[in-house]
Amino acid sequence: MNKRILFFCSIALFLSSCSSLPYREQTYRDIRRADAVLFQAQKLESPVYAPETYLEALLTLRRAKNMMSSENYDEARSLAQKAENIGEQACEESREERMRVKALAERLLYRGEEIWDQYEKGKEKEYAPDALIEIKKYLENGHRLLDDGRYMDALESVQKSHQRLAMLPEAIEKGKVSLLEEEKKRISSQQTAEEILAAARKQAAGIINDAHKQADKIKLEAQVGAAKARQEEFERMYPSTYKVKRGETLNDIAKRREIFNDQFMWPLIYKANRDQIRDPKVVYPGQILSIPRDISFEEIIEARKQAEAFPPFIPPYDAYNPEFYRRYFLLAPVAKSPDAEEVPEEEKSE
Repeated sequence: MNKRILFFCSIALFLSSCSSLPYREQTYRDIRRADAVLFQAQKLESPVYAPETYLEALLTLRRAKNMMSSENYDEARSLAQKAENIGEQACEESREERMRVKALAERLLYRGEEIWDQYEKGKEKEYAPDALIEIKKYLENGHRLLDDGRYMDALESVQKSHQRLAMLPEAIEKGKVSLLEEEKKRISSQQTAEEILAAARKQAAGIINDAHKQADKIKLEAQVGAAKARQEEFERMYPSTYKVKRGETLNDIAKRREIFNDQFMWPLIYKANRDQIRDPKVVYPGQILSIPRDISFEEIIEARKQAEAFPPFIPPYDAYNPEFYRRYFLLAPVAKSPDAEEVPEEEKSE
């Protein structure tokens, strides 16, 4: 009798292991697919062009592998499929960002070559030949990097060429003064040479002043453009407003990854929207809530206290950090008007 019972138990155990085997193989195939998508994302340079999304996919896939090691196949398959979807999103974001960077690099490259050709065809090239050679190297390097598909490096090289172009008028005028000083040495009449040099210096001072204004204008435009791009990037990752969905609470909204990624920071949203929220436990679908971003660490601590988080009320490492705001939300600098008149040093002394 005991042998028969032992026999039937062995048969049941064997059938159970056989039924779980295909499920484990399916989980393994899901993880392999997610691995393949992550590999494709890496080839598209997602760590550079879509770092946030790529990192989320990578961490999700690691959790899936850990769950499979623990034989938790249901959770492992769910996480693997999620990692695959996020990885595909990272690929798409990388393709779009690569095309945007490529288009910007090509536009700046075309404009840089156009300006360089104007200088190269004029008489100015004899006054600053080394600067023109350096600019040409940056432009040629930008061409080569674009052809190789290294769009971010190409953009950096082209931007350096534009920085040198902004300083070129000053270099040319200094070259003119240098040549005039050499000419002065060859003039026999000291008085005539001094008059020529004084006139040249006065003219060069005015031209250099104009060149400084133009360079400041170009730098300001570049800074404003960079600040705007960073603002757009910050707004994409951390929106400043949120539309309430049906059934949501301030707690639900605060723990969303793009809001605060911490449910205990909901008092910050309540405080910023006191004009339309009377009871912090009640929000309505369709409400547009302001999400405060320029906040201090002390305000976060106080909010977590109000939300009755566990002491010492320090937010999790992956929660929203005010340093993100200070790093990304750059304001365009205020510069002097390029039309403002500057008094030459010689006239000041007089």
